[in-house]
Amino acid sequence: MKKWILIIIGLIIAIIVLGNLNNENSNVIEDERTYNTLWREPIGDEFLKIGKLMVANGIKGCGEYHVKEVTNGEYVVACTRDGKNWTYYVAWPNTDKIYRTNEEMESKLTPPR
Repeated sequence: MKKWILIIIGLIIAIIVLGNLNNENSNVIEDERTYNTLWREPIGDEFLKIGKLMVANGIKGCGEYHVKEVTNGEYVVACTRDGKNWTYYVAWPNTDKIYRTNEEMESKLTPPR
């Protein structure tokens, strides 16, 4: 009986670990248009929505940012404090979600200027 409980616990842990490994790669946008599209300044309410989202998530040092709209309501955001060093995020302002891109995605992106 104890042996089966340990096996079940081991399987649950393995599933959780494997699930987390797969989730790490899920934040890479595979659509090449994301990397080929030109950066632009936010227009209309994009500036306010994305700015509020960054503040709400404690993202600081974005004195300047540019966007690429990947799909309707999904953006790649390039953020800088000094105009030289850029940090990239993927944002969904309509659902109040934002995350920093991983190294793989960041290596595919070019700075706005």
